[in-house]
Amino acid sequence: MKVVSVGAHPDDPELGMGGTIAKHTARGDNTEVILVTLGGVSGDPRQREEEAQKSSQILGVKKLHILDYPVSKLNKRSTELAKIIKKLVDEINPQRIYTHSPFDFHQVHTTVSNSVLNGAKDVNQILFYEYISSTTQYFIPDAYVDITSFIDLKIKSIKQHKSQLHRLYMRPNVVRSLANVRYIEAKLGSDPSGLAEAFVIQKMIL
Repeated sequence: MKVVSVGAHPDDPELGMGGTIAKHTARGDNTEVILVTLGGVSGDPRQREEEAQKSSQILGVKKLHILDYPVSKLNKRSTELAKIIKKLVDEINPQRIYTHSPFDFHQVHTTVSNSVLNGAKDVNQILFYEYISSTTQYFIPDAYVDITSFIDLKIKSIKQHKSQLHRLYMRPNVVRSLANVRYIEAKLGSDPSGLAEAFVIQKMIL
């Protein structure tokens, strides 16, 4: 299976679904990541690119695509970005795409989400991932992935983003706490220490 995870910034795919990415690659899926921007004012772009490359290697990502799209253009809907994403998605030809939820306080995240939906209309499976610092209460999961065996890889990948580690939501205990809640609420099993990532299905054609 070929899957793509799209993130607005470096560290978005890892925080939202790093365990799921690791699980996909562990079972032999072709997993690629698209980063729209290198973060604008929140860190040196070259450093953030290096951090993203190291993180992707840890998760087993086959290819990391960095668009380096100007963050100043991401504060509103962008037909230009949708066209760029469509061209790349057509080249990759994935069966499934994961991206930001439209239920998000961060305008850049919602712009990317909208651009993916407009640029990937021919992809049969699209899911939204949860972003711990900005996903709103309107994100109501209807799909879960058990990442209990992959949490260490997820946290290791997050730790590669050294320029962002001062942020509260990057801390391992915070990441584990949300994952534990999602495992319990989804009733994935009886392990009190079980961990999961949550998703909203936008489209699922089998």
